[in-house]
Amino acid sequence: MNIRDCFEAGDWGYVIEASILNPLHDLRFPETGKLLLRVDTGFSGPIVVTGDVFEFLRLPDIEVPEDIRPTYRTLAGAMTMRSAMAIVEADSKQVETDILTPLQGPGKLLIGCQVLKELELALLEKKTCFVSIDHSKASASSCL
Repeated sequence: MNIRDCFEAGDWGYVIEASILNPLHDLRFPETGKLLLRVDTGFSGPIVVTGDVFEFLRLPDIEVPEDIRPTYRTLAGAMTMRSAMAIVEADSKQVETDILTPLQGPGKLLIGCQVLKELELALLEKKTCFVSIDHSKASASSCL
């Protein structure tokens, strides 16, 4: 395993740096640099953002119809999400995925297992690191 870029864990857990792109409108968030997404291995979904980020990227223009919005179970109960396809860019990879924001209430900036499984990451003590793995020698791991 070759360790590359690492990010120190914050008070609220492991994080990675990424950008979110809406290629339909040629928009990127943030416009320059990267944002910190909390790594949530207990969340089976893709990426959750705040309503402000969802609006900035003009994702309401392409969001899924109301009757097929996804619902996720949380500790606070069922939460219906607004959802639109976009691209997350992390570790020089682009992953097409759903971007979610809560229908009601504030969102958070987090990345779930649906996208984490597309990236090669290691959670090391108080750091999250992008890694290169020799797949012929690697053992399978689970996000949850």
